[in-house]
Amino acid sequence: MSEWKTYKLGDLGFFFGGVTSIKPEDYGFGTPFLPYKNVYKNSKVNINELELMNVRPQDVERRSAIYGDIFFTASSETPDEVAMSSVLLDNVEDLTFNGFCKRFRLNNFNTLLPEYARYLFRDISFRREVYQLATGDIRFNISQESLANIEIEIPDINTQREIAQILTSLDDKIELNLQMNQTLEAVAQALFKEWFVNFNFPGFDGELVDGLPKGWKECSMRDFGKIICGKTPSKAVDEYFGGEYMFIKIPDMHNSVFIIETTDSLTELGLNSQSNKTIPPYSICISSIATVGLVCINPEPCQTNQQINTIVPKNSFLKYYLYYLAISMKETFLATASGGTATLNMNTSQFSNLNAIMPSDDILKEFDEIVSPMMAKILENNYCNQALTQTRDTLLPKLMSGKIEVKG
Repeated sequence: MSEWKTYKLGDLGFFFGGVTSIKPEDYGFGTPFLPYKNVYKNSKVNINELELMNVRPQDVERRSAIYGDIFFTASSETPDEVAMSSVLLDNVEDLTFNGFCKRFRLNNFNTLLPEYARYLFRDISFRREVYQLATGDIRFNISQESLANIEIEIPDINTQREIAQILTSLDDKIELNLQMNQTLEAVAQALFKEWFVNFNFPGFDGELVDGLPKGWKECSMRDFGKIICGKTPSKAVDEYFGGEYMFIKIPDMHNSVFIIETTDSLTELGLNSQSNKTIPPYSICISSIATVGLVCINPEPCQTNQQINTIVPKNSFLKYYLYYLAISMKETFLATASGGTATLNMNTSQFSNLNAIMPSDDILKEFDEIVSPMMAKILENNYCNQALTQTRDTLLPKLMSGKIEVKG
């Protein structure tokens, strides 16, 4: 049976503030710099997303980070986002950090392991403590003193090490899948550019007709398939929401080729309430209001809100060409949406009439045959990561509370 003890956080280490004396001209060069967003997003500092900053030598000396340092966000727009933590588990020379974050340096690693702290401070029990201590109105903050007085219950070092290994193995697999997806998408995007931008595709003899290979033609977006602008079902009907069908909004569209999870969902009743807005699988969704030019694919039937235009491809072999075509057209989308208004807005008529290129069917089919296995693997990895994340998030509070005991 592992031994658990209670400590005040301030008894295990000390806090120090980040760099505040930064001017706009200091960005983009100098020494490695840990931005606020990196701390907020990652339980482990992502060294691939560090920035460069021209930091004063005295700040590099006093505010640099070392292996095992723990960073907390000091303020946020909502109390539940205050004191999000990230642990540095790499060695980065002269790394400094954002002034809206606090660095917590452990006195030693004999009582609390950094690898365990990575999960301890993201656990729901610690997050509840932070939520109660956050102060503010428009923006919420937490003081170093408040953080230092939080009591944490932790097991012996061997148990910490075993728990950290279990959770890290899940996160490592998630990260490996993400890296694989980035590589696969980069390969597919490079192939799109080589074939459809540089015209360097199999069998091309170099002859152009009106600036395009033979068999290719100019077209409008509507020529690729049906265009659907989404709509939000009536919020007055509770039975429309909370079901198995995704309801896509712009915040759901970030950082993924495929959407497999959304913050809101529809019941079958909600889906049928506006059946003309239902999007079949493997349609191409493009954000068109406010945040314009995000592109994703839905692998399952769903609906979107009114800020999204969707192309339902008339032929299945068009889907991945359309995905990368839409990505390549972001500047066109932004220019179309600007229109002199305060909020960017690319309406369905404007979107449908945008000019594009329709390659010949044989080249589109060949592209689809090559890219489809890559995209299928990306989708498989997404579903795998969804399951791994659910497993980790289920285990985390039970391991951190001792409800699940680890033995070797």
